Amino acid sequence: MTNTIKPTVVLAGGGHAHALFLKRLQKKQTPPAHFILVSASRYTPYSGMLPGVISGQYSAEQSHIDLELLAHESKCRFLKATISGVDTKANELIFLNGDRLGYDIVSINTGSTQARVIDTKDSITIKPIRPFLSWLGQPLPEHIKQNESFTLAIMGAGAAGVEVAMALHQRFKHLHSLKIHIVTAQGILKGYPPKVQKMAKEEIERKPIKIHTHFRVTEVKDKTLISDQNDRLPYDALILATSAAPARWPSESSLATSPEGFIHVNPMLQSVSHDNVFACGDVAEFTHSRQAKSGVYAVRQAPTLFQNICNILEKKTLEPYRPQKQFLSLLSCADGRAIASRGWFSTRGRLIWLWKNWIDQRFMAQFPLPASGSMEFNGSD
Repeated sequence: MTNTIKPTVVLAGGGHAHALFLKRLQKKQTPPAHFILVSASRYTPYSGMLPGVISGQYSAEQSHIDLELLAHESKCRFLKATISGVDTKANELIFLNGDRLGYDIVSINTGSTQARVIDTKDSITIKPIRPFLSWLGQPLPEHIKQNESFTLAIMGAGAAGVEVAMALHQRFKHLHSLKIHIVTAQGILKGYPPKVQKMAKEEIERKPIKIHTHFRVTEVKDKTLISDQNDRLPYDALILATSAAPARWPSESSLATSPEGFIHVNPMLQSVSHDNVFACGDVAEFTHSRQAKSGVYAVRQAPTLFQNICNILEKKTLEPYRPQKQFLSLLSCADGRAIASRGWFSTRGRLIWLWKNWIDQRFMAQFPLPASGSMEFNGSD
């Protein structure tokens, strides 16, 4: 241990699981330890409300947690820094500026970004959200207004791509020159029940938003998407809402990772290669099963993560995380309506959006939020 009196526990990343971990620090008795939260940003987004931010239903401040204030309330040190690596031999995190931070136990909850399935410099990803919201600011509407026709293409038709497409339509519905297209190599909402896929397709088409299924993009040239069947879709702006991808630094370390670069963990959320490393949320992948990259799982993992870090500090047996076999999925249609599904059950309508809004607002009520007007998207926190 690097500190024989009080071990150092570092929470690397400001994801949902770590935010809830800090709330438990305020309420639960813990073994003596120094807790440090490291995040590249002071504010972390709550994924459930981001479509509402894009459509204009919520402000950015309503959908973000103030991690610095949350850490202060939890008697945890907050360190704003960008992680670029981990030295598991020295038990140190490495930061982009070259600084290092020692740990006895580290939990990694840094989330994911979008997989770049094509090589193009003129696209924008929806993760991380801050650059996307900056891009969505003043210049884009002016650009749309100045064109008789403006084509916005979205690559990816999972929950993120579907929600973003409908949210953008709602935001710019008064700009009739804007045409939104969803491009996917398969169908929409892969992995969802057929009834939910049908509902979502109907909601998308009534906007109207054009869906291009079985359009596998193999090339991008002169602002045109080209499929493996040589179908072509010219665009003015391109958004990547593709599958989740991890940062590169975990796979460049000695941590055991999946072929895609996600940190391999056991049922206790513990790295299979390093006992004092935990990982949760999107950056983690179980060796014994596969789960969708969803904020729902990160939220559910928080109690197990907290208990197991306490257990390892006290040299007690760790407990397995037991994921739900089914979970409630709520998809925003961005027009005051939403789609709900869990197992065989699915429905949609305004009451579902009111239910979703109540759930989201209740979740965020646990945390300190940024001050009103503090989140100007100019690249700073």
